[in-house]
Amino acid sequence: MQGPVSRSLRTSRQLSLRGAAAMEQGRADEARTLLAKAVKACPDDPEARHHYAEALWLCGEKDQATVELATAAEALDEDPSLKIRLAEMYLETGKTDLALNRAEAAIDMNPKMPGGWAVRGEVMHSAGRFEEALADYHRALGYAPGDRKLMMQVAAIYNRTNRPAQELATLQSLADSYSPGEEPQNVLRRMGTAMVALGRYDDGIESLSTALTRGSPTPDIFYHLSQAELSAGNPDRAAMAAREALALQPNHAPSQRMLEHLEATARADGRIRR
Repeated sequence: MQGPVSRSLRTSRQLSLRGAAAMEQGRADEARTLLAKAVKACPDDPEARHHYAEALWLCGEKDQATVELATAAEALDEDPSLKIRLAEMYLETGKTDLALNRAEAAIDMNPKMPGGWAVRGEVMHSAGRFEEALADYHRALGYAPGDRKLMMQVAAIYNRTNRPAQELATLQSLADSYSPGEEPQNVLRRMGTAMVALGRYDDGIESLSTALTRGSPTPDIFYHLSQAELSAGNPDRAAMAAREALALQPNHAPSQRMLEHLEATARADGRIRR
């Protein structure tokens, strides 16, 4: 049987519960204050340090957050989830070697946890080691089929390595995980650019046009639509899309160059006067 809980640990747990509740309700500063008190009441309580680390992270104190979480992870050495979270924090703060170390420690402890493979994939991705990242992401997906963030990461690598067919197949699987009409704008945009890369110009135009209706239109989507229209042999529509991009952002350099190219081509062809 466990002995009675000490007064300091009881106080720490009460403050931790209040702090965690404040975090869930978006009151990060209040959570940080409560959880700092929890850690002070019982410095040996790793759960309090874990919650305190998350509150510090939310408040932008990321270096101190990693220190607190590292202390908690050391105390709870048999918990791979803390190692995974610590790896994520290290990666976001640029400490890639530490991130890789913690990710691999989590994988060694429990190779069936997708988070370990996922964060190691992110480390490899950030280092430009795309094939290793791809292998890690696929291992993670094997334990978390249909994970949308992982599928997006896989698609991004296929894009970076110029494999539009694999990119499109991944994005279509991702789109299929949403109800019809609920596919996110970014997924539709990337599907459209992959279709254009494969020479499926009309399909790309349709996907990019649909993306414009999901959320606020962006200069980037209009620019890609302009490229698709030009590839499909519709220079007037390409110019129209480029102008729409510039109406949203007058200094959007890719659209400026596109419109200049289209106008120069039109002048050369005699379709517009100087």
